[in-house]
Amino acid sequence: MIKKILISTLIIIVLSAAGIWFWLNSLQPVYSGKQKAKGLKETVNIYYDKYGVPHIYAANEDDAYFALGYTVAQDRMFQLEMFRRLASGRLSEILGTATVKSDKFFRTIGLNRHAEWSAKEFLKSAPPAVKSSTLAYIDGFNSYVLNGSTPIEFTLMGIDKSPLTLKDMYLVTGFMAIGFAEGLKTDPMVEGLFLKVGNEYMSDLQLGWPAGSIRIPVGKSKESDLQGFSKQVTELVDQFPVSAWIGSNCWVLAPSKTKNKQTILCNDTHMGFSQPAIWYEAHLEYPGCRFYGNFVAGLPFALTGHNDFAANGLTLFENDDTDFFIEKTENDKVLYQKQWSPVKYFDEQIVVKDSELVNLRIAETPHGPLIQDVFEKFPLFKQAVSLSWTYLKFPCHVLEATYMINHAHSVAEARTAASMIEAPGLNIMYGDKDGHIAWWASAKLVKRPEGQFSKRFLDGASGNQEPLGYYDFKENPQMEDPASGYLYSANNQPDSGSSGLYPGYYVPQDRALKIVQELGGTSDWDQEKLKVLMVNAQSPIYPQTTKFLLDILISVDAEAGKTEYVNRLSSWQGDHATESVGPVIYYKWIYNILRLALLDEMGYEHFNSYMNSHLMKTSYPVLLNFYGAKWWDNASTLKKKEDRSIIVVQAWRQTMDELVSQLGKDVSTWTWNRVHTIEHIHPIGRKKPFNLFFNIGPDPVSGGNEVINNTGFRIDSTGNYKVSFGPSMRRIVDLSDPENSLSILPTGQSGYFMAPHYKDQYELYNRNYFRKQLMNKKDIIDESGSPLILEPE
Repeated sequence: MIKKILISTLIIIVLSAAGIWFWLNSLQPVYSGKQKAKGLKETVNIYYDKYGVPHIYAANEDDAYFALGYTVAQDRMFQLEMFRRLASGRLSEILGTATVKSDKFFRTIGLNRHAEWSAKEFLKSAPPAVKSSTLAYIDGFNSYVLNGSTPIEFTLMGIDKSPLTLKDMYLVTGFMAIGFAEGLKTDPMVEGLFLKVGNEYMSDLQLGWPAGSIRIPVGKSKESDLQGFSKQVTELVDQFPVSAWIGSNCWVLAPSKTKNKQTILCNDTHMGFSQPAIWYEAHLEYPGCRFYGNFVAGLPFALTGHNDFAANGLTLFENDDTDFFIEKTENDKVLYQKQWSPVKYFDEQIVVKDSELVNLRIAETPHGPLIQDVFEKFPLFKQAVSLSWTYLKFPCHVLEATYMINHAHSVAEARTAASMIEAPGLNIMYGDKDGHIAWWASAKLVKRPEGQFSKRFLDGASGNQEPLGYYDFKENPQMEDPASGYLYSANNQPDSGSSGLYPGYYVPQDRALKIVQELGGTSDWDQEKLKVLMVNAQSPIYPQTTKFLLDILISVDAEAGKTEYVNRLSSWQGDHATESVGPVIYYKWIYNILRLALLDEMGYEHFNSYMNSHLMKTSYPVLLNFYGAKWWDNASTLKKKEDRSIIVVQAWRQTMDELVSQLGKDVSTWTWNRVHTIEHIHPIGRKKPFNLFFNIGPDPVSGGNEVINNTGFRIDSTGNYKVSFGPSMRRIVDLSDPENSLSILPTGQSGYFMAPHYKDQYELYNRNYFRKQLMNKKDIIDESGSPLILEPE
């Protein structure tokens, strides 16, 4: 009897497992066969290549974008769901109380209201072709939502499928814009530091662009409360279940710089890693258009891509487009430019899974939303604080701009497209077959009163610190067809334009300097040489810093200079290969120097915020070179005055003790692959055991902070450098052969964990390989086999 029961139980388990397996497989994207789709005008053929990239052949423009929406829905529906829920403040509906803070933040900022405004303006004023293609994309996406399979994440999280709307598209752009707004977390930290330590300390950090650093060439309160605000904004960004934008590299070479005498563009956008990957590649062909691009789920037009004539890329401009104003309020009014103005109120409810509704009253001044009530510590500031953000001041025109640049067939058309972007600030890079290359800083740049330091909180009542308007686009930093034969952007400071050095949150010169050193040295660039440059992981700056610090160390402790530890570091050339020892020692030493110098004055919260900011990257080299900086003296040792040499030596000794404890005594085993790893985390994979199915990695990877292969991380006390962001794609577009440009994604095209294209590029990416972006129909059909055929219903 027992034997029969065991056999029966085993059969039930096997059958149940088989049933689950077949059900899960039934949810996979469909890559071939015939499907009926209501809303199509004519039949569309979609060929999926061996990496799951759809190649869409349509008889008209609307059907091409309908098919694109359909393919995105079957591969990235859940990703789009997370985008729009995050931006609209609706995560708590599915995740419960853990995300109420996030929802309050996004509701207060007002991305919902801005998305509604932008959608209405689009329907009123968008050009007919843009409007028709956009609405066709929505119809295609929703055709799959209605008739296609339901992603497993929806079932696991209890989410009902819902159609894509025009408003959702602007929620996607709003979410991306939040990821660009470095000032949201940096300005409160800077204001708090000024209040805590004063001007004398802060001037030692040189918060502007460091003198002598390379620039992109142009041509034509209470501190403790602010600590909490900055920290909590950082924590929110860290917990986003989708990628945030961090930076990027892009350069474009004129024919005079290339081996084949044709324009070549390279681009790798740096974003927070998550799964699925941010970019979705697709190739569209219809009468009058052949285009290959990198798309974001929910947006019909590519942010980067190329047609047969031209290519574009982008990086973050990093301009300062956020200001915090300290407001004076009284009886539902705010003192604005010395006059009392009414405060606007918006009442909203946050639905919380398995909990009570959260009622939220949002107040808005002429500057922007009042944010002091968003976080717990901020109300202690005892003053109202509003956020003025350029993105919220104008309806978004990203759909019109991206449509135009996708279809550009002249530098003038691309320039017009670039001029349509108000915020967030982007560096648009362009190159075409006529040999033109160009770069435009695309943003509405705020005119501020002369001498105003925009990273401090401003006086909202007097009117003395009000913006003076916006610069005309022609006054923005930009350059077309330079004599050098190349243009680049690595998120560094643009050179002086009509407005001087525009303030921002620029990263240090490291990547820019390496790019300029390489591109300026030769004029025979081709795809093979550029593949090597795009994955270069050698810093031109770190060896100089290392030598400077080692000289200080040895001048105080000559015996230290005789150790194998110093020998290893002194021979380091700034590379970040997986077997390199140098970066393991370097980053740990830098952290300990900064901790010993800054923590006693800053306190833990400010110090941690500082270490996670662009400000740290640009200011710490300045501090290291300033012997007389007040930071070197330890405020807690009243009877002793430390100087730079003492701190450098103390930090070295602590670094050696910590690394021996962490990695053992044999310095030859202190290799980069032991501490520098990459993992792509799916929202479901944040909880065990789902991580085993949905997450990809962790695995060792080359690259480092502020090298071209910018696989970045936080420098902290752990000595482990988990990659949090990096190249979210790599592209090389050679306009002599646009049908065979090169690309790679960090994981894969599909968002479904059992799909063959969920992680089929992961190993290639980690090994710094590329694959083709096919546009030749014969090659595509040979590789793809049977197409997916969409037919009108």
